[in-house]
Amino acid sequence: MFPTSRRLAVLILAAAFLVPAPPATAAALSDPGFFGTWSGSAWTVGPRLNYALTGLKPVETAVKAGNYTLAKQRLLDYYRARPAIEAGGFSHTTWPGAIELTADHIWTLGSGEAHIRTLTFGPGEKTVTADVTSSINSGRTGFFLMSRHKDPVIALINSRSKGSGKPTLRLTLADGSVRSLTPAHDTYIWAAHPGSVYGTKYYLQVSDQGPGPFTAETRKAYLRFDLGGVTNVKKAELTLTGTADTAKDIMLYGNDETFDEATRTWSNTVQNTFSWEGDPGGFDWKLPAGADREYLYQLPRFYFAGPLALEYQKTGDEQHARTLIGLMTDFVKDADAYDADQGAGSYPGNLHAARRLHNWIAAYEILRKSPSLTPEANTAILKTMNRAGLYLQANVNATPNKMQSQKITLLHAAVYFPEFRVAPAWRTNAADFLSAQLDEATYADGGYKESTDAYLRGYLRQYVDVVAFMRRNGITFTATAKLRQLGRFLMDQSYPSGYGPAYGDSDSLDLRSTLKSLGELLGDPELRYVGTSGAAGERPAHTSVRYPDTRVAISRSGWSAGDSYLRLNADRGNHSHPDELAITAYAYGRPLLPDMGTFTYSTDDRAEWLRLTTEAHNTIEIDEQPQTSTAAGGISHLISNPAFDLIGANTESSAGVRHERSVLSLHSGLWLVSDRLKPADTAKVHRYEQNWHLAADANPSMRSGTEATTTAFATGANLTIVPADPAEVASSLRDGYYAPRFYTVENAKYASYVKTRSGQTTFDTLLVPSKGAADPSTTVERLPVSGTPSSEATALSLDGGTGVYYKSWTTKAPRTFGDYAFDGKLLHADAGSIVMVDGSSLERAGETLVKAPAAVEDLAVTFGSDGTVRIDGSGLTPSTDPGESIAIKAPNATKVLLNGVAVPFERVGALIHAAA
Repeated sequence: MFPTSRRLAVLILAAAFLVPAPPATAAALSDPGFFGTWSGSAWTVGPRLNYALTGLKPVETAVKAGNYTLAKQRLLDYYRARPAIEAGGFSHTTWPGAIELTADHIWTLGSGEAHIRTLTFGPGEKTVTADVTSSINSGRTGFFLMSRHKDPVIALINSRSKGSGKPTLRLTLADGSVRSLTPAHDTYIWAAHPGSVYGTKYYLQVSDQGPGPFTAETRKAYLRFDLGGVTNVKKAELTLTGTADTAKDIMLYGNDETFDEATRTWSNTVQNTFSWEGDPGGFDWKLPAGADREYLYQLPRFYFAGPLALEYQKTGDEQHARTLIGLMTDFVKDADAYDADQGAGSYPGNLHAARRLHNWIAAYEILRKSPSLTPEANTAILKTMNRAGLYLQANVNATPNKMQSQKITLLHAAVYFPEFRVAPAWRTNAADFLSAQLDEATYADGGYKESTDAYLRGYLRQYVDVVAFMRRNGITFTATAKLRQLGRFLMDQSYPSGYGPAYGDSDSLDLRSTLKSLGELLGDPELRYVGTSGAAGERPAHTSVRYPDTRVAISRSGWSAGDSYLRLNADRGNHSHPDELAITAYAYGRPLLPDMGTFTYSTDDRAEWLRLTTEAHNTIEIDEQPQTSTAAGGISHLISNPAFDLIGANTESSAGVRHERSVLSLHSGLWLVSDRLKPADTAKVHRYEQNWHLAADANPSMRSGTEATTTAFATGANLTIVPADPAEVASSLRDGYYAPRFYTVENAKYASYVKTRSGQTTFDTLLVPSKGAADPSTTVERLPVSGTPSSEATALSLDGGTGVYYKSWTTKAPRTFGDYAFDGKLLHADAGSIVMVDGSSLERAGETLVKAPAAVEDLAVTFGSDGTVRIDGSGLTPSTDPGESIAIKAPNATKVLLNGVAVPFERVGALIHAAA
């Protein structure tokens, strides 16, 4: 999968050299530089405030008198008395541990680790029990223990290796039964010994002391329980037994990460919770060694400002206001330096400055009347917000979501701070930019240039909010048509359930609220329909769709949760993965071939495998190397019929080999995938690995002989994967990972089929979704095609001859395979249907099944048990004239529907004529 020798760097001693740090001395904006300098009868330094506003006259008077101390007091008086102005919302209204722990500078990144409560051990041995129901029911089946205070006391918690007093998870189920589990894995990690493993020790050690996020004495413990097959948990209680010399407070977190106690070390653990408790320097706004790199970005964005400010607004407890004001002024002191490359207020970069200012504006509206806000603190905060706005006005980033966020924040600042002299310029700059930027962020076909549905969802959500904000404030937005087109693109990407398929750097999010809000904003009934799961609006007029410029195709049978869906991509751009021609598939209410997600942006082996390897995606990896996603390729065609879709795609993203993939998607519930690999050097041997990835709870098995892989979910839909050449592939179920959401990762299996050979090579694979249990007996047998190699034309006998499939990779020609003779490009036939593309004649055992005067672009014939024959195809018109119409074998026909409309038909022997 990936080299086992690769390990995370030990960063403990080198952290200062690996992360960007704020300059040691900040070039603070002086009081004269902010308020202005008045000399006799003129401003020698222009003020940043607009003293023409009546309420600011007392400030101006104090400044002209040279009394900046009084000016600060008058400015605070002004803002405390100022009527409310719309300040926008917070980026986050919840944040792990923010309320309980933020005052002590104990920070958690993301949702993978969620604080539950603090437990106390010692003096002596003590057994404690914690209610962990909410953690278990939110999908966190693991726990992590960390010292609440920086002190020299070490807590020793019994591990699963201890003879007695083992950790126990007691589960009370909805039926009243009780299950008691011990950990499947438990261990601790120790900063002083970053490469050491402690998985077999009798005790889990927990300790933390000294300044900074950790020292050599920091030890954290982890437990993981196996809840496979356990559902409907009514109550969950975790019992731990431990000892300490004196009372020791231990924080208990729910944890969402799979690990192996035999390999977990400090060096290979991505840590997202750190503590500066008791450190007189407090949080330093830097990246702790070993943390996900997002730690450097998300905390300076002040995602915790919302929870603190809203709690203060709710309770009036000044402790929350003091904490947030203290953090804001600490940031000003530590990090708001002038940088010649970026500018004041920019640390540690453009998007981060925008998010921070956005949160500060919303927080300021709540904090401005707090007794804890001093004139000095108020002025320092306003100075930084003014500098940040100037930076966002001048800085334009190339990434769409970053550009958008910067200008949205700038617009909010312009509206909220009319006191800033530059506010009118900010307003014009931001409004013009936001209307024009959609052209830069999208391809000509309306697709989004960042290859990720999660980022697209956030991008559209921000437009929903800012366009409504602009309308409320009399600001014109001129790009509604482009916004609607991009909303339709997100709608097309969505699963039938309304969730996103999680392609690129993403996780599967519910897209419906964004689509609903966008539909209401734009008056779009189709967006409203998908956004409300059909409760309002109008069902989209289309199902399947191809985006040629974005290089994506979607096949879907409909817009209801039970419909089928398949996504094939050759996309590229920011946040894309090396997943050219990857398939994501969904049927009967479940993703059956999911994208495996992202986990984190850290240099963790699992995260890098998920994000940076082709092997981690439902496509073909060539020569064990990741693809180059910027290479030539695309979706060559989508032939769409009410009964089926045919998608063709290609990529040259693997050096020296062209990969072509064809997918026949039958809306009755079947997918046929044909791959052709065309090396430039036909004598060179290449390794081709076709992979099919499955969810962590898929419980797959592989049947010897047919090498078919079947899933066994506890309930609901399943999938059978059947290769056409079982004897020619090296088949195995391999160990991989699945990250259903950020900061969460689970072990998962995937089916691997490998061919190693020279010359052109093909794979043909049958994918069979089922509403219930999968059928492991499904078979595929290759049929010879008129002496033609499978790299030119391929044919398969399906399920013991009950069905047949044929595809021509080259110019069509009359060919025979098994009992069939066909002259078109593609065929699928079984007892109940016939599907043809670009063909005119189909025979079986010398008997005509379909005969047309000329090739039909696409034709689907479905035979109902009640005698109804449904004919669907492009450009077909009713006709019963045997001289010009299509002859179809249907001896039991009693009624014919042509593209859904009843038409007359003429019978000639066993053949009927109804369409031409």
